[in-house]
Amino acid sequence: MNIGLTFNLQTNPADERQAEFDPPATIEALTRALETLGHAVIPLGGAEALRRAPQQLREVELVFNIAEGAEGRCREAQAPILLDLFGVPYVGSDALALAVGLDKVMCKRIARAEGIATPSWITVERPSDLPRTLPCTFPVIVKPRWEGSGRGIDAGAVVSGHASLEARAAWLFQRCPEPMLIEEFVPGGELTVCVIGNEPPIAYPAIQRPLDPASRLSCHVVRPAPAHVIAPLTLDEMLEVEAQHFALTMCRALGCRDVARVDLRVDGHGRAQFLEINPLPSFDPEGSLGLLAESLGRTYADLIGDVLSAACARYGITQVALR
Repeated sequence: MNIGLTFNLQTNPADERQAEFDPPATIEALTRALETLGHAVIPLGGAEALRRAPQQLREVELVFNIAEGAEGRCREAQAPILLDLFGVPYVGSDALALAVGLDKVMCKRIARAEGIATPSWITVERPSDLPRTLPCTFPVIVKPRWEGSGRGIDAGAVVSGHASLEARAAWLFQRCPEPMLIEEFVPGGELTVCVIGNEPPIAYPAIQRPLDPASRLSCHVVRPAPAHVIAPLTLDEMLEVEAQHFALTMCRALGCRDVARVDLRVDGHGRAQFLEINPLPSFDPEGSLGLLAESLGRTYADLIGDVLSAACARYGITQVALR
């Protein structure tokens, strides 16, 4: 098959506006995986490139979409909307699931409606809107409402008092001028669950993320990376089943397709708490997908093949390897 690849390339890791873009190594790894599966890969760029040159879509039979979009609450929906308008089939969730999935507050509201536990929170439009009394107890974590974990979250995101909360909110708003999520911080371990497939979607075994011992944040958001890490959880059957149930419930509630990732924290009673869902997860081979492949005794390309097969089955496309 001729497979188009939509993406936003990270050219400057120091630029916060590119924090969620994919570095060249990820684009290259995904390209190699698809080529290993026997397909030709045609790089398309992001939504702006599609808007300027839609004729390039005539060359492809299917698009593998990992485009993050440039700005705004609905940035991840930009490429899928254009692909829908041009009538081009693509791997991954549609525009609605991607737009809702990026908004942490909307996802927490859906979790509550679905009976899924999630830490207490409040959302504010700007630092001046912070109330004197919070509906949750300190420590709390301060996050941009509609950004991924790569932007606006570092070791200083967890605060233990009102003065430090005000300072952090002001710092964050200066860098990400958008509403903020103030969420009760669950200091226990962190899990991520990958879901692949559609009929039915399969929740794979939970992966425990290593934590920075000082901040208790996942190491993937702490820069520079800590010299020592901890993994405080013992994954028993009850916790595993609960984590997979949370992941599948949220994927179905949002209408995710083909692949998604759900992040959870575990409280002092050993119970999972929903943090966020990512219908457009990272395809970094060193990230969750690569760790999952390693734990299953499979390869990164194997899991890419599973995602691709799920999309093809959904569209009724027969995969034909070119070599």
